[in-house]
Amino acid sequence: MADILLKELSNTDIDWLIATGRQQQLPADTVLLQARQKPETIYLLLNGALTLGIPLQDGDVDAQEFVQLSRGEIIGETLLLNLPPSATTVKAIQDSIVLSIPQPQLEEKLQQDLGFSTHFYRSIALILSARLRQMFTMPSQLQAVSNQAVKEALLIFGELRDGDVDWLMMAGHLEKLAPGQLLVQVGRPLDALYIILDGLLSTGVCEGEVNPLTLCFECAYETASSQKIIDYLSRGEMSGTIDFLEFSPAVVTVRAVQESLVLSIPRSQLSMKLQQDMGFASRFYRVLATQLAETWQKAIGLLGCPQQMYHPQKEMDKNMEYDDELDLEALGLVSQGAARFSWMLKQLGVV
Repeated sequence: MADILLKELSNTDIDWLIATGRQQQLPADTVLLQARQKPETIYLLLNGALTLGIPLQDGDVDAQEFVQLSRGEIIGETLLLNLPPSATTVKAIQDSIVLSIPQPQLEEKLQQDLGFSTHFYRSIALILSARLRQMFTMPSQLQAVSNQAVKEALLIFGELRDGDVDWLMMAGHLEKLAPGQLLVQVGRPLDALYIILDGLLSTGVCEGEVNPLTLCFECAYETASSQKIIDYLSRGEMSGTIDFLEFSPAVVTVRAVQESLVLSIPRSQLSMKLQQDMGFASRFYRVLATQLAETWQKAIGLLGCPQQMYHPQKEMDKNMEYDDELDLEALGLVSQGAARFSWMLKQLGVV
């Protein structure tokens, strides 16, 4: 992960982080963040190693470790993305050093400096993508999902501007998918990023030992039918986010569960736009980081970590932050996103 930060951040970015942040020593066995604890700062792991663990039960100090974080990881990204705190405990497994960056200063820098925000959000997206790729190569640890209720994911359209959506419509083209049709095949390179306009798609991973060449050249539909379903994608979500930045073969298969409609944005055109338009790049990488962070939280749930969901029949605990809870800022983005997504569908002649 150290390579990601060193490749993505400029000297000016690094100088600002050094001037603003504070180095913090973490002796081995120090808990940096408790599960579901809202972080008050963002951390960069400079040296040592941390682990992510799932509490064995609510309120338990001990946690079952499942991922090791190495130098260059960013911790506490949910604070920047209007997402609930992570359900995992972060703990040092050896003497470590983190750079602690206060949220107010970082938020201000991200809003005022397009270059910095582009580099920083892209770094978060790349780190989350690498975590997900690692997790999806160990499918035996993940629970399959079935008949999962899905909701429109319109938060990302609240982050974009009208001009961004105009460009996506101009660059993309509509693709209709019949039930069972493949959109993304595991082992194959990704040619486009897809925005789901209507319908429902499933995400599957291969079980057992994976040979990328075999997956790439054997019958795609036979492979897909034997995969474990770990997620569903619905209106407003993007498909291809895990593999878009890596230029690596896809680690999941995405296929239509029912008749669906997607907007296909060619990778070559989108990559060029991101290089030429810094404002668009900043907003796009934030959107990408947000969806990848949400996918990461879903993946943690597939490891057996119970979600804290609000039930109308029970009294709400004011001291608890629920996984399906949105703050006022996020609610505003959802409202804006719904209006912008509806306008987009009308412009495309979908509704």
